[in-house]
Amino acid sequence: MKRRHFQRGIYLLIVVLAVTIPAYLLQAGGPPLKEKPCAVCHKDYLKILPKSHPAVGEAAKNPCLSCHQPDKARNEATKFSAFIHNAHKEGGKVTLTCDACHAL
Repeated sequence: MKRRHFQRGIYLLIVVLAVTIPAYLLQAGGPPLKEKPCAVCHKDYLKILPKSHPAVGEAAKNPCLSCHQPDKARNEATKFSAFIHNAHKEGGKVTLTCDACHAL
């Protein structure tokens, strides 16, 4: 009988973690980003920027993220964040895991 209660407790813990962890990671801003996450793959930003994009200074530490930060007060992803995630996950141009850009 004790073993059955223990197993139910373990299953409940797994379900709670399976729901809580993804919900945490999907919050606006998500887990913290690594330093210069875009520069790891993109050496020349001019190749990936739309033609109508304003000039990006060479001295910027994180050229993309210096302007495209999520609004934490709104608790939702920005258009930029949604675009970046769609372009870098399954069905996008490349398939990366979360830890390619995020410090998990």
